[in-house]
Amino acid sequence: MSTQVKDLFAITLFDVKKIQYYSRFMFDFTQPYLTVSYIKDGEVITTDDGKEYIAKTGDVMIHRPDTPFNVISQKEGIHFLFSIELHVREGEDFFQLFPFNKVITIRDTALYEKKFDELKDMWQQKDHEQGAVQAGFLALFLLHEIVESSKIGEKRASRDTFEIARFNYALHYIEKGLERNITREELADIYHMNPVYFSRAFKQVYELTPMQMLQKMRLIQAKRMLEDQENTIEQISQKCGFYDASHFNRAFQKAFRMSPSNFRKSIKSTKNGIVPTWSADRL
Repeated sequence: MSTQVKDLFAITLFDVKKIQYYSRFMFDFTQPYLTVSYIKDGEVITTDDGKEYIAKTGDVMIHRPDTPFNVISQKEGIHFLFSIELHVREGEDFFQLFPFNKVITIRDTALYEKKFDELKDMWQQKDHEQGAVQAGFLALFLLHEIVESSKIGEKRASRDTFEIARFNYALHYIEKGLERNITREELADIYHMNPVYFSRAFKQVYELTPMQMLQKMRLIQAKRMLEDQENTIEQISQKCGFYDASHFNRAFQKAFRMSPSNFRKSIKSTKNGIVPTWSADRL
């Protein structure tokens, strides 16, 4: 019994490289070919069709041609990248026939990294016909590993896809700067968006405007800090971005129907075994 493969493969490699960075911010970046970015070390947020995904060490990110994407990382990282065009069946785009997920966890990272190193060596010899052919075979091998890893991913529960809510980085930005006077315009600039459009899109996702979310996160942090009796009301109001203690008191009272001082007393009573009859979890 024999098998004959009649499909025509046309492979074009555009780049093979390793990059190292301390932090990485790319917004609305486009390129004319598909790029596979394997994360040797690090963690990034990347986008696809308006959704955000977390990609971690051992994952590959698939950046489609002529499609804007973001890559955001505040950590050090190392990526292995190759850019490719692959046509089969008389010129059909392989990646249209077999679309990949945005982020895929590689099943055997040691093997993938070993073959990538071989690909990089062959890429440096691309001016020689033998090196170019071997580079093409190695690129196909890496794509095969991605395909097989993607099949494993299809069997996982949906929570393991690492898809996260849109504008997740904005939430992270707010959380790290609660004490500052963060503006809607400042947040919109992160995504290179018009502030009005950003606010509208943000509210569609979280049912709160960016400034309402900022206030909510400040109050949540204030509740946490009130649990520590050593934090004064003045210190908490300053750390959480309120104008002064009076402003903090009014905002807290409006949100929780009690003053920060009474909330703190309720915590102390609970620790002493007395359970209050009201609920403070209104946010």
